Amino acid sequence: MNNTRISTTISPTHVAILKKHAKVHGTQQKVLELALEAFDRKSLPDSSVSPEELFVMNSWKEKLSIVMYKEQFAVLVKTADLKKNEEWFNANKMFMAFAIEFFYQKPFNELSLQEFLEGYCSMAKLSNMFTRITCSDDGDHYTLKMYHEYGLNGSRYILLPVEILFNLYGVKFKKTVSERSLFVNVYKNEMAKLRIRPVPGTS
Repeated sequence: MNNTRISTTISPTHVAILKKHAKVHGTQQKVLELALEAFDRKSLPDSSVSPEELFVMNSWKEKLSIVMYKEQFAVLVKTADLKKNEEWFNANKMFMAFAIEFFYQKPFNELSLQEFLEGYCSMAKLSNMFTRITCSDDGDHYTLKMYHEYGLNGSRYILLPVEILFNLYGVKFKKTVSERSLFVNVYKNEMAKLRIRPVPGTS
């Protein structure tokens, strides 16, 4: 490797810093190389930040999300007008699809079933609405289990975007709701039959 010679001027303060570190690292050249490498690493995305955390930070930066206390949300969903909320979710279904696209940086209609479900689970976990949410592979279907504290109306409220988003993706599913849980079986072998055409607005 051929080294490149550079020439620059720095302040007396920085000269002193350079000389101090040169005593530790051997040469001023080595100090400058280490400093540049450290600066370059700092400019890269932090690998310790999870995809979910990165999504939250980007959503907050883009002003796409707000803060709401869980107790306040519980009151809202227990008294929610499900018909009006269904209309809103239908009107904004492409935004829900975009959230999963944004998470994967991949077109919605190119997501595998596993990616789609994992993306939905990640979005659901980020919402902090649930006490627990899991997705298991049970052979011919996946089982999505969501637990919460919002009562039966809360389960029905949560089911609205699930049904709309899953129908948009094009997958057959069966749901069961109770006062504190929502179970969704998503069938693998039926997906190809339902997803004949691309998802509208995502091509």
